[in-house]
Amino acid sequence: MLGFFRCVRSATRFSQVPRFPLITQRAFEKGTKISECGFHTTSPRAAIPPVVLIILRPALRVVAFFAGRNFRKWWRSLPKDKREHYWSRIKEKKWKILVGGAVTSAMAYWFYMSHLEVEPITGRERFSIVSTKQIQDLSQLEFQAICTEYASRIEPIKHPYYARMKRVADRLLHANKHLPQIYTKTWTITVLDDPRNMNAFVLPNGNIFVFTGMLDFCTTDDELGVVLGHEISHCLLGHAAENVSREHLLEAIKLVLIALAWAFLPSDILSLLGYGVGAGAVNATLRYPYSRNLENEADQVGIHLAAKACFDVRAALAFWDKMDIIHELDLLASQEWLSTHPSHKTRVAKIEEQLPDAISFRKYCKVRSILKDC
Repeated sequence: MLGFFRCVRSATRFSQVPRFPLITQRAFEKGTKISECGFHTTSPRAAIPPVVLIILRPALRVVAFFAGRNFRKWWRSLPKDKREHYWSRIKEKKWKILVGGAVTSAMAYWFYMSHLEVEPITGRERFSIVSTKQIQDLSQLEFQAICTEYASRIEPIKHPYYARMKRVADRLLHANKHLPQIYTKTWTITVLDDPRNMNAFVLPNGNIFVFTGMLDFCTTDDELGVVLGHEISHCLLGHAAENVSREHLLEAIKLVLIALAWAFLPSDILSLLGYGVGAGAVNATLRYPYSRNLENEADQVGIHLAAKACFDVRAALAFWDKMDIIHELDLLASQEWLSTHPSHKTRVAKIEEQLPDAISFRKYCKVRSILKDC
């Protein structure tokens, strides 16, 4: 899936962006139709506007940097007796400082626990501090940025790729329409012309984007159904909101690291090095493993979405085997522990474990479909 926090470029207005409207709550039984949707923006009404959220992160890093660096300069400028005086005052009030730290930690723990929610599809507990409105506004900014970046590469709706995408997407969405997360969104498709880009992603508001490279790479509808099932799962599971919420926590940790590094390390070079090591450790131990878990969860749910739509889920193995071959030819490919995504070999192994249940579920859904038609 494309990173949800992209670099948002100029917010130009697109009056005619080719998209397929798919399923809405009121149009489930009427099927889908092809039309050309106009794109427009509305004034953000979130408590914290999305642009503020995007700008706030680098601004806070600058504040933490100057706060830490100015503290170091101030401390060095003090005479020796002043430093000893401050140290003695700290020792005198150490219990008050410890109590204050404990109270602050308890409040942080309470804040975290009070913002836990249960994901309705998997039943997993997760931390969330972002409202649905904020995510929708961020999605609109993301959609706008993508349209700006690929303005000259958006395929017209009469292109044959749209018919294929519509067929596969409709099949997935109709088969799983019992999920409220599906029928409360307006699903659309946009095809982007880039034969070298084997990627597809779904924004939280239901905008499906797929590159022609991915459509060419998926030689069968079964492969495309598995890929699209994975990307739709990210949307249904609310992974974008979860990532944004978790990034706020990790950003708070990094802000503390910035302030401490520039306050207590003796030089700017050592401070920069110390922060780099600390931030790298945070990414390797907290950010990347969590992101890989979300990818595995989307794989698992996506396989079942595809199975319910009666796609041959064994195509997932064929797809990831092909991706693994391409990955091995890439000499600059990163190691799994330094990546936000599991390795292709890991994915194949996990999918092989899930396939027996998914195949049985597919057979069950296929029999029910036949009996319903009868």
